[in-house]
Amino acid sequence: MPAAPRPRQATVASWFDTEPAQALRRLEFERLHPLLSVHPVTPWLWIAPTPAWLEQATLPGRGLRLYRDAGEYAGDARCGLPLPLPDESVNAIVLQHVTARDAERLIDECARVLMPGGRLWLSTLNPFSPWRSQWRRHGLVVRSPQRLRHTLGQAGLTCEELHYLGPMWRDRSPDRGSLAPLRAACLFTAEKRTLALPGPTPLPVRRWHGTVAT
Repeated sequence: MPAAPRPRQATVASWFDTEPAQALRRLEFERLHPLLSVHPVTPWLWIAPTPAWLEQATLPGRGLRLYRDAGEYAGDARCGLPLPLPDESVNAIVLQHVTARDAERLIDECARVLMPGGRLWLSTLNPFSPWRSQWRRHGLVVRSPQRLRHTLGQAGLTCEELHYLGPMWRDRSPDRGSLAPLRAACLFTAEKRTLALPGPTPLPVRRWHGTVAT
């Protein structure tokens, strides 16, 4: 007797097009918009999980919008890693929902193309949130916030802020601030800083201790 066919499992990409994911997308944009508006962003790079997440990804000036597609990236360009951008060529990057598969390489690439003083906003699903029941059956594997903070530091990026956003249980947000780390997603703000070169060493001034003719 042939084995019963297994039900088709949703792909990683398809979960980000579900209604729970779209609700989270709207919450992320509400948080990102004021952060982006107070920093210079041009030229910019925006990487999203699916095309639907790029609908609101419109920033002033020159920019490149990409989304994940079958292990590569599509959108304004079709490419893989490394990204087709020169070193230190963008001033702002929005990187939405890295997975465990591409986190280290993609963050390294973002650090490479980011200008000194540029900002990176990185969002990720929170594996410690009870809300993970919405996505864990869809094949998604994500890094912990602590692991991502370490990865950012290893890439030469300084993590300035970490916000928790979204609900904790389905559509319910925690009432107490102490429960914020159990929200659905995390949003990092990081900056590429460079060490200042030491200034010139002043030459010693020799004093004359002899007699002076008058």
